[in-house]
Amino acid sequence: MGEQPPAVRLNTHLWNPTGRRRALLLHGLGSDGTSWWRLASELATDGWMVLAPDLRSHGLSPPGADHRIAAFAADVALLGDRWELLVGHSLGGAVAAHLLAEQQLAPAAVLVDPVLHLTGDDHRRLRVEQRLDVGELDTDAVAEAHPAWHPRDVSRKVLAARRVTPDVVDAVLDDNDPWDVRADGDRWRERVHLLVADPGYGGWLAPATADELTDGTRVTAEVVPGAGHSIHRERPEVLARAVARVTATDAA
Repeated sequence: MGEQPPAVRLNTHLWNPTGRRRALLLHGLGSDGTSWWRLASELATDGWMVLAPDLRSHGLSPPGADHRIAAFAADVALLGDRWELLVGHSLGGAVAAHLLAEQQLAPAAVLVDPVLHLTGDDHRRLRVEQRLDVGELDTDAVAEAHPAWHPRDVSRKVLAARRVTPDVVDAVLDDNDPWDVRADGDRWRERVHLLVADPGYGGWLAPATADELTDGTRVTAEVVPGAGHSIHRERPEVLARAVARVTATDAA
């Protein structure tokens, strides 16, 4: 991993503080920990303690100067290591992939369309798209663009985007150029399930990349038909099933 980046103390959102099992949920670029409200509530009802931080320069967490994936991971590592489930989306999926390789942070994980590799063209496209997806967003426009989202997903996205500036998007992409954490997958020892967006609906994890990482038992993957990048918002039942699958395997 090289020299450990200096960490910042993250703002966190906690569900069911007395839960017996512990889950850690990591959000994507331009969002915050509250984007997990639905999964967190479901897990809490099932007896889990759930923690969802705001990553550095997001939500109510401090802004950072370093936006390498290793820096995000250093912050998350301060939250402890006694997790039984790790879920990460997009940027959070890349951070989770790194933590699984470096620290074996949890025995079970679901990565939701994680950004594990970007080509040069992808890198430029992501910058354009994400710069338009932060700052002041129009609630009606977000709802119209994402008809499958729950109204609360729309409102939480608008609030989270307001706290992220375009320069943060630039910093994340500039500090991770080239963007490639695929090698971390070679060091996973945990039960990992990859949820891949339908290529026809957008997404950042190429099915071919997912195939390269899977072994059919410990690391598995599925493409979610009709779902774009935000699978947890568009098809929450698919994520719930994936979580049940990896945690049941872990429990066994």
